[in-house]
Amino acid sequence: MLGVFLSLVFFTFLCILFFRFQKPQAQPELSQTTSTSPWWVKIITEKPRCTYYFGPFDSLQEAKLSQAGYIEDLEQEGALKIAVDILQDQPTVLTIDEEEEDE
Repeated sequence: MLGVFLSLVFFTFLCILFFRFQKPQAQPELSQTTSTSPWWVKIITEKPRCTYYFGPFDSLQEAKLSQAGYIEDLEQEGALKIAVDILQDQPTVLTIDEEEEDE
């Protein structure tokens, strides 16, 4: 029993040493990622309570340049409290009407 305990302590010690002295992987910058996932503009409005996805875009910059037009269209339709996020995703539904889901 003592042998098993000492083996576990030794194994734990080796694991700690291994993970402690491992070199951290360099994280690529967002602008340098070469992922093939498309970019989407996600807009959430509070009135009406909806989530909209606009895209797909080939680059983050293309999505950023397009967001102003979508915001302007929603404001003209009377949308209030607009929040914008740009993400690399693949939405399954492009418009989510949360008011309909509540009913």
